Amino acid sequence: MLTDNPTSADNATAVDLATLDAARDALARARDHALSLQDAEGWWQSGFETNVTMDAEDLLLREFLGLHDDELIAATARWIRSKQRDDGTWATYFGGPGELSTTVEGYLALRLAGDDPDAPHMKQARVWILDQGGLEATRVFTRIWLALSGLWSWDDLPVIPPEMIYMPSWLPLNIYDWACWARQTIVALAVLQSFSPSRPLPFTVDELRTGVAPRRPPADPWARVFAALDKALHRYRPVKSLRRAALRRCADWIIARQERDGSWGGIQPPWVYSLMALNLLGYDVSHPIMARGLAGLDQFTIIEDTADGPMRTFDACQGPVWGTVLMMVALSDAGLPPDHPALVNAARWVLGEEVRGPGDWQVAGRRWPRAAGRSRSTMTSTPTTTTPRKSCSRCDGSVSQTSPAKSSPSLAGRPPSSEGCDGWPGCSQRTAAGERSTRTTRASSSRSRRSATSVRSSTRRRRT
Repeated sequence: MLTDNPTSADNATAVDLATLDAARDALARARDHALSLQDAEGWWQSGFETNVTMDAEDLLLREFLGLHDDELIAATARWIRSKQRDDGTWATYFGGPGELSTTVEGYLALRLAGDDPDAPHMKQARVWILDQGGLEATRVFTRIWLALSGLWSWDDLPVIPPEMIYMPSWLPLNIYDWACWARQTIVALAVLQSFSPSRPLPFTVDELRTGVAPRRPPADPWARVFAALDKALHRYRPVKSLRRAALRRCADWIIARQERDGSWGGIQPPWVYSLMALNLLGYDVSHPIMARGLAGLDQFTIIEDTADGPMRTFDACQGPVWGTVLMMVALSDAGLPPDHPALVNAARWVLGEEVRGPGDWQVAGRRWPRAAGRSRSTMTSTPTTTTPRKSCSRCDGSVSQTSPAKSSPSLAGRPPSSEGCDGWPGCSQRTAAGERSTRTTRASSSRSRRSATSVRSSTRRRRT
């Protein structure tokens, strides 16, 4: 027979109330901490932690451009060593398992820093790399860096012809079918591929080769299609005049998309490949476009003093717009009132980052809306991509009627005007966004290109 037990019920109620009080206290402390991190201008931003491939590739880029710096290499190597796991590997994310390509690039960077291949930490990494298939089993991007450094053959890499810049937007696989960072990376890689440069490092990594081709999983139908396409492209021999014209068009396209902070897309992959592509096209590191790009890289670095000396890491992306929008949503969900000054200030700052004018997303306008909303960061002079408006529309419902956000047609999701489009451009630094269109940047690129009018047919060797 079941009987009520008041004592047990009271205890359960007391436990539930204690848990609820603890949860409320934790939420309040988290909310207060988030508010303490807000900049006086209204934005939020934190570090964008990635993996050591960003730092290794930064060193390889500078070697490719002839910008060898022993102190910079040593500081970066300290960071890379600090991220090596107990089994000698490097992971792609915090707490993740060892990853082959990441470990190969970390190993390569430490070799560049002068680490002895027979040192315990290097030997441990090498044994693991060989056990996973060696250089032959690495990803394509890692093998591209190896080829750029004279450690791999370009013939064993996929072909990306620069003539693809002429593909119309209605044709599948045209550059505007790709995301912003991807298309900017692909165009720059097409230039690199056409030159197939090799600027050897002062060492080899033959100790990482197994000499055995990696076993591939059974190919699906699409994999077979792309394999056949790549095989055909390897046999493709372009008309010289067409290749020169395509490279000039790629140069114009790349330069037109450099941001005011010197980046491309505000993210590492297109940035580093664009710098190398322009260098091969005749732009010296002292050229204003190159100098601005390199100076921008310095703005994305973080230096930390340690007992062993300065430690340097590269912040692969900065996203204050995206971070601010997400923080506004989170604070609203945490119970912050709509008229709270933090939300009002943040909404005002986000609205101030809007860039009006044409962008790459309009090229494929039949599939994408002309007014696509805000993306994750600022400082883009050429709006090339945006994220869905729904993220910002949530902020509209979270901010007071008296705030600028409620009166904003952009946050309220109004249809685009016939004169332009609204956008919050790709990831970059936290400063006021520009309003310069692609037409303006193309004009400036034509002027700057006068210092490098001819496309060079051979790569320039690293300066001493």
